[in-house]
Amino acid sequence: MTFDDAAGKQPPTAGASRTPRALLLAFNHKPHEKVVALAERLLDEGARLDVVVLSDTNWADLAGRPNVRLFTLGAAEKRHPLLRTERIVVTSGPRRVARGLSRLAGGGTASGLSRRQERLSRAFHKRVFMKAYSNVRPLVLSRLADKRLSELDLERDPVDLIVASDALSITLGWRLARRFPNVVATTSLDPPPLAQLTAAA
Repeated sequence: MTFDDAAGKQPPTAGASRTPRALLLAFNHKPHEKVVALAERLLDEGARLDVVVLSDTNWADLAGRPNVRLFTLGAAEKRHPLLRTERIVVTSGPRRVARGLSRLAGGGTASGLSRRQERLSRAFHKRVFMKAYSNVRPLVLSRLADKRLSELDLERDPVDLIVASDALSITLGWRLARRFPNVVATTSLDPPPLAQLTAAA
């Protein structure tokens, strides 16, 4: 699920009464209950809420509410050259080789060879690749989000609050805070009420 089509929706004009807007960055696959509680609190305060997530699978309850838009990065991450290369070199390439050897060998040797290849590929992915990838993953996700910031339209329709709710989203939160220095950006799951932020603006 991505942003709803915003065609025909114009951002509020300067000086006009506007609905507060918040941006929640939540990259954990299953959002913590405190993150969901914050999202509900912001909506109860009357905010328009944009939530940047890896997958919208665990956000079904919130997704149906008015004034909520989900922006997913998971599919873009899977297409990233790092992950695509790893899949070719570690999984799909060895699988094709194992299948070819299996056809030549035949019988029980074939299934045993395929099973060993799958075990080795999974072990390498989990114990080697993911441990290394975890060091650069926040930067990868931040750059993927940067490429699609136009969909958020933060220039013409600024947000009042940016919350980076987990470790993976802090890099993106920091980059957005530098780009929009007048916006309150935080990692706290208990930020000030939106009415207080908009009154101080």
